[in-house]
Amino acid sequence: MSGPVLLVSFVAALGLGYLLQRRFEKTALIGLIFMLGSGVLALVMPKYNGFDMFNLFGLSMLFGFGISLADKRAKALKRQADFEAMKTARPQFKHCPSCRSPLAEREVDDKIRLACTHCTYVYWNNPLPVAAAIVPHNSGGIVLVKRGVEPRKGSWCLPAGFMEVGETPEQGAVREAGEEAKIKIEIERLIYTFAPPKTPQVLLFFVAKEIDQTPSPGSDATEARVFQLDELPEDMAFSSHVEAIKRWRQSVGR
Repeated sequence: MSGPVLLVSFVAALGLGYLLQRRFEKTALIGLIFMLGSGVLALVMPKYNGFDMFNLFGLSMLFGFGISLADKRAKALKRQADFEAMKTARPQFKHCPSCRSPLAEREVDDKIRLACTHCTYVYWNNPLPVAAAIVPHNSGGIVLVKRGVEPRKGSWCLPAGFMEVGETPEQGAVREAGEEAKIKIEIERLIYTFAPPKTPQVLLFFVAKEIDQTPSPGSDATEARVFQLDELPEDMAFSSHVEAIKRWRQSVGR
């Protein structure tokens, strides 16, 4: 194979791996099989009809590298989208709620915060607690709801929401499951906590006791159903919910 043709083949393999991963998202196994197979062929049969099999191995390596690049980009975009969506959790103040004067950034307790330019008010921007529940179903799956509001309207997630005044995190998770999926649950244990970077929230994920109820959509949800663990939606609304489910599955060996 001539030099220019080989170069074009290498570039094409890199691009093909990248595009396939962007389109189908599950080509990593194909890339691994291609790489291992071509590597074995190159060792067992270095040349075949005048073709250098190590060139094929090089093509497989670039194909796999393209897949890796696409996967890293997808994860970076997912993190950025999560961050942008979560920023809507609480609007940033522009004026003092006490005297209506403009707020400006200044150092307070060794951190840059918004503070009133006239009185002593400081906008601390303390995180809001969010309670979520992983609800196992006796059919073997878990309960998910499809979001009916922004952020991530139309995507699936765990029943979750902001806590109300006077309730514990566990009570908040129970209430949200009832409001969004119309199910009655009992909390078993805390499985995961998460604080999104630069976002004023603290997420608390609980595991509920197994239920046999049929969920149905309530407030803030357009659908509610049980998903089997091998059929979970690929594009979940929030990566923190995916992580919570992952940790629960590891804890119960599922």
